[in-house]
Amino acid sequence: MHQISLLLLLFTHTIVSVYPFQTVPDKQRGWRPGTYRRLTIGKSTRVDMLRVLGKPLSSSPSADQDPPKPIIWNDYGMIKGDLSGQLAVEVDSRNDRIVSISIAPEEMSKEDAIRYFGKDYLLMGYEFCPDQLLDADVGLVYEDPKSSSIDYLEYRVRGIAIHLDYRGNVNAIYYVNEPIGLASKAECKGAVRRPNRRRR
Repeated sequence: MHQISLLLLLFTHTIVSVYPFQTVPDKQRGWRPGTYRRLTIGKSTRVDMLRVLGKPLSSSPSADQDPPKPIIWNDYGMIKGDLSGQLAVEVDSRNDRIVSISIAPEEMSKEDAIRYFGKDYLLMGYEFCPDQLLDADVGLVYEDPKSSSIDYLEYRVRGIAIHLDYRGNVNAIYYVNEPIGLASKAECKGAVRRPNRRRR
């Protein structure tokens, strides 16, 4: 698994990449690997991606990561169907395994997402860890159920995290295989001190 820290990217109309926070099995907090069209995060490979989805429109290093920039962003552009939107697949070039899949829907409300994915969700808030150098919208985050700064609908046993904007609409749907943030603010201090790659 790629040795990186989570860096949450907020956005308005563009897809961003999601690098789940590296953790050990007993701290998965209910998260399981997500699967999209038979592609399982952390298990399926670039070869599987090409077999299932075909050749991407473009492939380049994901933004916001330090050299040698091993995570490759594969852009599939707009896809149509019951879950339409901008599709991207990230692959770790060090082991050729898929590390995330994201879809930015054309138009989807929170209610639409719940109708599509089901009512077995967890609504989780996140906050940026203090004492870190932040770009405008990039940083390490921790879970805070009382926060409404960064809201996600989470289907943890299915590895799906859905980022909601301030209006309650869906910015992006992420298929991941690990927690998307730290468990608490208390974990921030040590995590912020560790060097990490920028992402998502």
